[in-house]
Amino acid sequence: MSCAPFEGCCARPEIIARHQRTHRAAGFSLVELLVAIGMFIVLATIFIPFILSRREAANRVACADNLANVRQGLRNYATDNAGRFPRVVYDVARLPNGYVAFTGPDADSPFTPDSPVQPNDVTASLWLLVRGGYVTPNRFICPSTSDVQDPGTSAAGLAVPVTARGNFRGAFRLSYSFASPFSAAPEYRVNDDLPWDFALMADRNPGVLAASAGSSAMQLAEGNSRNHGGAGQNVLHPGGHVSFEKTPYCGVGHDNIYTALADKPLAADTHPPADGIGLIGRSIGPAWNLDSYLVPTELDRE
Repeated sequence: MSCAPFEGCCARPEIIARHQRTHRAAGFSLVELLVAIGMFIVLATIFIPFILSRREAANRVACADNLANVRQGLRNYATDNAGRFPRVVYDVARLPNGYVAFTGPDADSPFTPDSPVQPNDVTASLWLLVRGGYVTPNRFICPSTSDVQDPGTSAAGLAVPVTARGNFRGAFRLSYSFASPFSAAPEYRVNDDLPWDFALMADRNPGVLAASAGSSAMQLAEGNSRNHGGAGQNVLHPGGHVSFEKTPYCGVGHDNIYTALADKPLAADTHPPADGIGLIGRSIGPAWNLDSYLVPTELDRE
């Protein structure tokens, strides 16, 4: 009686061993597969954060370059406009200290009496740089955000000249905040005469109050811009210098650049400690002449 190859007692030992070796060589065992997956996970945990950190570092540099470019646009605008930085109509009677944002994107002009751009619009003030050809819309987008450059189109989606537009078309077209030019505080001016440590622009205001100036880095991060994951913000100073600050208390006298120091203007030459937590709101503005209050905020995106 004969047996089929490899069956029962009829299979020779050397043939069985050869078959087992061939079977093992044909693929991974479960243990080997698990080891390979484990090695891949370890390598991923090492290299993915490294790649992301390199990308964020590059984005911060590009973001700082955007702010420096806007600074040059502000300087050129001031040269052509009697030394004044851009500002739309200021309603000193009804809204002496507050601001609005993103009104009248399709306005032919923000200065006519019937313009849909409302008075005290801080974003329309920045759009004057675009209307005048001083800054291109892409420079107002931080590459660390999901914001998208203003398309330069009409409400119907048709391409139009920037002079036919009065504002950014929505909050996701602007990644930065500007020192509000609307305040009745004595001697308050947003121009080239401000001290070097005044915060002129920065990554977008998070719209939340920070912890006190002496708090831990983790607590202070709650008051940082969301543009760079709460790690800090690029800040533009009047002289053109851009610095990455890990705390919002980086203005004049350690002023919180994202809050107003008080709910109404203070008397000339008087103010509480500049490093106070301050206030946030659309109905308030800078409380003294060196109070940086950068707007719009994340609340203006809702």
